[in-house]
Amino acid sequence: MSDELKNKAYSIASKLKREGYDNEVIRARLDKQGIPEELIKQVLTNLSIQQIVEVNKEQQPFYNLAMLKIGIGVFLAIASAILIPGQVYIPIGLIVGGIAAAAFFKGGRKL
Repeated sequence: MSDELKNKAYSIASKLKREGYDNEVIRARLDKQGIPEELIKQVLTNLSIQQIVEVNKEQQPFYNLAMLKIGIGVFLAIASAILIPGQVYIPIGLIVGGIAAAAFFKGGRKL
């Protein structure tokens, strides 16, 4: 297969993917353009993998920050359990507060 044909297939498929079309529509459009079935499968597989990688890259900072907030909540809960041994609600509240803060600030929302 020529590089020109591959470039054409990737160009068409990525444009359609950005516009929100699913793989079946992209497959049909590439087939109408005369792209071989083997190349269509390769293009769709690569674009799907690329989309998964991009989504994971976008979500990674949130998960790191959420784990940090939960960790701070657990640390404060342990510290308060040591400093104030009779209180059970403060450590539980700090842990739940860390989890709630991580969930509430998902997607860049702020107070």
